[in-house]
Amino acid sequence: MSAVFQRCANCRAAYFPFRLICSNCSDTSFIEDDIDFGVVETVTLLSNGQQTATIVCPEDLQFIVRILGGTARAGDRISLTNTDSQETALAGYVPFQRY
Repeated sequence: MSAVFQRCANCRAAYFPFRLICSNCSDTSFIEDDIDFGVVETVTLLSNGQQTATIVCPEDLQFIVRILGGTARAGDRISLTNTDSQETALAGYVPFQRY
């Protein structure tokens, strides 16, 4: 499992959501990269029983995810995925759409 993020082809800065211009070097060339895990920073329980969480990852990336396959707590290390599947171990679902 992994989630896709964007990396500047020139300076290697990491972004999510995707950008059109790198705010670090102003380049417009990007490559897709992926990240496998993150650490839960905060968790919110929605009125429908679903959890969302802020996930902090290497590369100074942060994702807001929907928790799949269980219950997450602050400090948990969880897998990240771009696949919305209810048949998974504990993971953070990162909605993803290319430009």
